[in-house]
Amino acid sequence: MTVILDTPFKVQAGDYMKRVFAMWLSRHAWWLLLLLAACASLCAVDVKWSVIAFILCIAGLMMLMSLVYFNYAFSPLARWSVMEKTAVIDKAGLHFTFEHPKMNDHFISWNEVTRIDFRAGATLFHLKGASINFVMLPSLDADQAKTLKQLYLNK
Repeated sequence: MTVILDTPFKVQAGDYMKRVFAMWLSRHAWWLLLLLAACASLCAVDVKWSVIAFILCIAGLMMLMSLVYFNYAFSPLARWSVMEKTAVIDKAGLHFTFEHPKMNDHFISWNEVTRIDFRAGATLFHLKGASINFVMLPSLDADQAKTLKQLYLNK
């Protein structure tokens, strides 16, 4: 059993970062709610404080999101996802062959994969390590997805 993606493909960088931000926000939304609660409590003291708190929230949020972006945009997993490549997925793992001459081919064994998510327009291979650690491939057709599930379950 093998899934071969022999036509060179790549995931759009914007799609990759949308997924990163969605995962990051789902894990850290409580910080934002805490910040909003602090702003609301300052509003009860004086309206001037609420305006200052709101401006600090917006400025802080933008700085925080830019740090998240640069943290994940320059990671090897982001490059593996967005660079043009072909892929072979077999019983050993995922084999990536990149079209760019400066990119080395890469192999990810099934032991490194913690789960696979089939999303609209994408297939995510979550890897061991940090909380947002995944390789993103385009969505697979039904036969490829079925074969991929069998390969993952038989690892």
